Amino acid sequence: MVLSGVFAQGRSAELLAGTLRLRLDAVAEEVEARAEIGPFGTVEIGDRLRSDLGTRFPDPLALLDEAGAPVETFGEGAAPDVPAGALDALDAGRVAVELDAPGGGWGLAPILAPDGLPAGALLVRPLAETVAEERAGTLRAFWQATAVTVLVAVALALLLGALFASRLLRPVRDVTRRVERLGEGDYADRLPEAGDDELGRLARAVNEMAARVEASIQSLRDTDRLRRELVANVGHDLRTPLAALRVTLDEAERFAGEGRADDVTDAVGAARRQAEGAAALVAALFELSVLDRPDQALRLGPVPVGELVRDVGRQHARAFDAEGVAFEVGAPAGLPIVEADGARLVRALSNLLDNARRHTPAGGTVRLGASVETDAGLVVLSVADTGEGITPDVLEHVFERYYRGEGPRTRGTGTGLGLAIARAVAEAHGGTLSVESALGDGTTFRLALPLSPARSPGV
Repeated sequence: MVLSGVFAQGRSAELLAGTLRLRLDAVAEEVEARAEIGPFGTVEIGDRLRSDLGTRFPDPLALLDEAGAPVETFGEGAAPDVPAGALDALDAGRVAVELDAPGGGWGLAPILAPDGLPAGALLVRPLAETVAEERAGTLRAFWQATAVTVLVAVALALLLGALFASRLLRPVRDVTRRVERLGEGDYADRLPEAGDDELGRLARAVNEMAARVEASIQSLRDTDRLRRELVANVGHDLRTPLAALRVTLDEAERFAGEGRADDVTDAVGAARRQAEGAAALVAALFELSVLDRPDQALRLGPVPVGELVRDVGRQHARAFDAEGVAFEVGAPAGLPIVEADGARLVRALSNLLDNARRHTPAGGTVRLGASVETDAGLVVLSVADTGEGITPDVLEHVFERYYRGEGPRTRGTGTGLGLAIARAVAEAHGGTLSVESALGDGTTFRLALPLSPARSPGV
């Protein structure tokens, strides 16, 4: 009991801080889900959410803007002063709690906009009443657990005695050491799971907890890496068109001052095209972020595959004719109707056809086709070209976001997002997008979707 009390006392502050971080993070996620977050970081709080936020903590809860300035306070109390440590945490984009900071401590959780960039933060300051509330519950739970532990320990001592003492203490020490290592950030080690008794089940529970924590940490690391790559890539890809747009507008202004009306018209047209290119990049990035959440991205409905293929073919026929590339569409009778998002499939096929057209020289051929693989339960949409093909070292990277290799197939003016979007559409439908190519022999992309058994074959 004495050792348990010492251990609990030593971990209480750390557990309390962790609990407060989880509470703050949950409230921040609630604000991200329920508030209106504008494209420039503005956070609009509705009356219902404002009322709810006033009840989340016994201490005042303040909304900060992305610069760390108080915008609104929920609950009783004036707008708090923002400590320097809270500003550092906001800049780093992390949830932070300081229990012993001057002024009664503070806790902060950042609010992220849909694009992953900071839009503000929630600040609780001071933490006196919140800490008292948490410690009261923890103390009650501790004494209840202590009482149960005492009763169980006495019963076991009377029933088993010293014969089983060493056998019980050894796995308990192992569990304690494993939990301590887990708290220190070591998630890879596992406890032996021998036996079906309480200690064996406890070992399995600790191992499962460690595995879940390890997976969550890795997911957070991957998400943070993708977010950083996204921000870097967006900045890189937007810098060039925006700089060109500014130069073009400066030229238009100069031409206007010189009375050169035709040159002004040409410069404005060029500026419009540059702005449209930047807008297309932003739209593609937004579409990728939405496709990362298929449950929210897709609007499923019955899609006749044959009609879909023919419609996409008609949309692209003129572009192929202008490039001098033969374009064939193969949509045999009896193609099924699938449950899918028709608009997303059109976008995926359009990306594949645009890619094929860019890399097929005049006089070549591009074929859009569809077929059914009954044994595999798939309907396959294919885009095949007779272009220059893709080298093996580049082939394994063609679906990566922003990838542009050194070969002729991957150089160009595109954003590097078209194939990534096409693959995301396929995977959001539970399908796959694969590619086969050989240098000089052309390239074939195959978008495979699961059949809908309840649908009979249609057009």
